[in-house]
Amino acid sequence: DVHAKDKGGLVPLHNACSYGHIEVTEMLIKHGASVNAMDLWQFTPLHEAASKSRVEVCSLLLSKGADPTLLNCHSKSAIDLASTRELQEKLSYEFKGYCLLEACRLADVSKVKKLLSSDIAKFKHHITGDTAFHIVAASLGSKRKQVIELLSRKGAQINESNKELLTPLHIAADYGHFDVMETFIRLGARVNATDGLGQTALHRCARNDCLQGCKILLSYNIDTSITSIQGFKAIDMATENIKKILQEPPVVLDLESELLEGSKAGELEKVQRLLTAYPHIVNCRDLDGRHSTPLHFAAGYNRVAVCQYLLSHGADVHAKDKGGLVPLHNACSYGHIEVTEMLIKHGASVNAMDLWQFTPLHEAASKSRVEVCSLLLSKGADPTLLNCHSKSAIDLASTRELQEKLSYEFKGYCLLEACRLADVSKVKKLLSSDIAKFKHHITGDTAFHIVAASLGSKRKQVIELLSRKGAQINESNKELLTPLHIAADYGHFDVMETFIRLGARVNATDGLGQTALHRCARNDCLQGCKILLSYNIDTSITSIQGFKAIDMATENIKKILQEPPVVLDLESELLEGSKAGELEKVQRLLTAYPHIVNCRDLDGRHSTPLHFAAGYNRVAVCQYLLSHGADVHAKDK
Repeated sequence: DVHAKDKGGLVPLHNACSYGHIEVTEMLIKHGASVNAMDLWQFTPLHEAASKSRVEVCSLLLSKGADPTLLNCHSKSAIDLASTRELQEKLSYEFKGYCLLEACRLADVSKVKKLLSSDIAKFKHHITGDTAFHIVAASLGSKRKQVIELLSRKGAQINESNKELLTPLHIAADYGHFDVMETFIRLGARVNATDGLGQTALHRCARNDCLQGCKILLSYNIDTSITSIQGFKAIDMATENIKKILQEPPVVLDLESELLEGSKAGELEKVQRLLTAYPHIVNCRDLDGRHSTPLHFAAGYNRVAVCQYLLSHGADVHAKDKGGLVPLHNACSYGHIEVTEMLIKHGASVNAMDLWQFTPLHEAASKSRVEVCSLLLSKGADPTLLNCHSKSAIDLASTRELQEKLSYEFKGYCLLEACRLADVSKVKKLLSSDIAKFKHHITGDTAFHIVAASLGSKRKQVIELLSRKGAQINESNKELLTPLHIAADYGHFDVMETFIRLGARVNATDGLGQTALHRCARNDCLQGCKILLSYNIDTSITSIQGFKAIDMATENIKKILQEPPVVLDLESELLEGSKAGELEKVQRLLTAYPHIVNCRDLDGRHSTPLHFAAGYNRVAVCQYLLSHGADVHAKDK
C-alpha cells in the first residue's frame, strides 16, 4: 500500500525522499504515491527532501507536481526549510517553471501573464526537456496563439529542442495544429530544423497524411530534398495522397460549397468522397452565410451518419459561427437527441455560450426539447447560467412543468456530484426526501450507487444522511446493480458494512443473477467475502449462467467458501522480511496470503511493509510490494 501511513502519518514516499533514495522515489510516484501527502505535522515529502538537501529528489518531486509553498504545522514551506539559499532559489524557480508549463498546456492567458518573466520563459522540464513552446504546441486550448505571442515577447526560444530532439514545430506538426505551425514559422521557427532522426516537420506531416500541414510548410519554402539519417526524403515517407503535392504543385479546387451542401443534405457518399480526396477541407466555412462549418449543417439538419463521419475525420466540435454558435447549439435547438449525444461524446462543451451568452440548454429549454434538456443536465449543463438578458434556461423554459423538471434534475445531479466527492456540507444543503430518490437519467444510478464508489473519507456520513432522508438502498440501476454490488466491486468494505447494517439485501442479484459474493469471489476480494459471509449470505445462489460464487472464485477465496478460514498471524514475518530486504520471504508470504500486503506494525509506528522497505532502501522488495497492491499513500502514526 503506497498510501499506508505509519504512526506519524508518514507514507513510504516520505521515507524515500528523506533519505534521498531517487530510484525508490520515482517508483513510488509511478505507482500512485501522492507527492503532496502530509504527515501529522503537515510535512510533505518535499519538506523532507529540501530540509536534507536531497537536490535531485527535490527536482523529481517538483516535476511530478509537488508544491513547495505548502505549509507545515510550523507555517514553514519546503522552500523555507531548504538548507541553502541556492536550493531555496532552485525550488522557487523550478516551481514557477512547472506552473508556467501547466498554464501553457491549458492555454490560460491570465496565468501565463502572471508567471512570465524573461528568466522563466526559458524554463525546461527536468525530465523531458520540453520548453513552454513545446507544451503550448500540443495544447488544445483556444487561446494558444495568444500564449505563443506572449512567450515570444519574453524571449522564449522557439527553435530549442527537447530531449527527444524535437522542436516545437515538430510537435505542432504531429498534433496537426496548423494555426500553431503558422504562428511559429512567422515568429522565426526554422522550417528545415531536423529531429534526432534527421526528419523535418515535412517528413512527419507526409508520414501522417497531413495534407494541410504539408501545404503550410511548402508555402514557407521548406526544403523537400532533406534526407533523414535513414536515407528518406519526405516524399519517400509520404502517403499516396501527399505524394501528389510533393511531386507537383497542388491543383486548388473550390470543393467547400459541395461539402457544405452535402453535409446539409445528408449525402454521406458525397461527403466521404470529398474528404477522402481533400481531408483538409473538413472545417471549411460557409463564407457567404453564417460562417457555418459542415458539422454545423449536419448537426442542425440531424444528419446522424454525416455527423459521425465528420467527427471521425477531424471536424471541430468547438468551431463557432458568426454568432458564436457551436454545432451543439444547432442540434439542441432542433431537438436532435442522437446528434446531441454524439457531439458531447466527442468533447462538445455543454455550457458553451454564443455572443449573447445563450447555452445549448437555453436553446433546448426555450423550445421545449425535453429529452435534450435531460441529456444536457446529465452531462453537466448548468440551468442557472444567465444570458445577456439575465435569463437562465429555467427562466426560458416554455412551461411551468419544464421549469420544475429542470430545477429538480439540476439539484439531483448536484447531489450525485456531492456524493461522489463525499462532501457532507453540500449533501446537507441539497438533500430533501424528494431529491434523495433522484436517479441518473442515463445510468439509473442513485445517490447510494454514487457514494458506494466514492473515494471520499466521509462517505459513511453521507450514507447515513441519505438513509435518514429515505433514499432507497436496494434500488437497482440500469445495469441491475444495487449499491452493495458497486461497493463490493470497489472493495469499499466500510461502505459494504454500512449498507448491510442499514438494510441492504445481501442476497440481491444483478442482471446476471450474481450476488455481491460472486463479484468479490471473482475479484479475489478476501475481506469483502468475509464481510458477506459474516452476514450469512447464501453461498448456494446460482447465476443465470449456472455459477455459484465458489465456481467463479480464485483459489485463495475457494478456501474460505469451502470451510471457515484459518487465521494465521504472518504479518510480523512480512514486516521483518520487508525491513531486511528478504525478497524470497516476501514473495512466499504474499503469494499465499496476498491480503496482508498492507498490514501494520501495531506495536510500533503502525508502519506497513512498504514503509519499512522504502526506509531501508530495499528496492527489489519495494517493487514487489507495489506490484502486489501496496499503498503508497498509507500513513503511519
